[in-house]
Amino acid sequence: MDEERKCPECGGTEFAQGTFGAEPKLLPINIIFKPGKGSEVFAEICTKCGHILNMRVSKPEKFK
Repeated sequence: MDEERKCPECGGTEFAQGTFGAEPKLLPINIIFKPGKGSEVFAEICTKCGHILNMRVSKPEKFK
């Protein structure tokens, strides 16, 4: 049986996804100044308290 997911901070059960505006990207530390590197970051957020449950990049291959 699947257990309903809950926010570890407040127990909320409703979540949304968001991203940072104006094109910020997460960049690999060793290649910060190379154009075309990095990836957009998405976060999963509890809509009750705002706690960020996890963050992911859209293009993980850019970090190889």
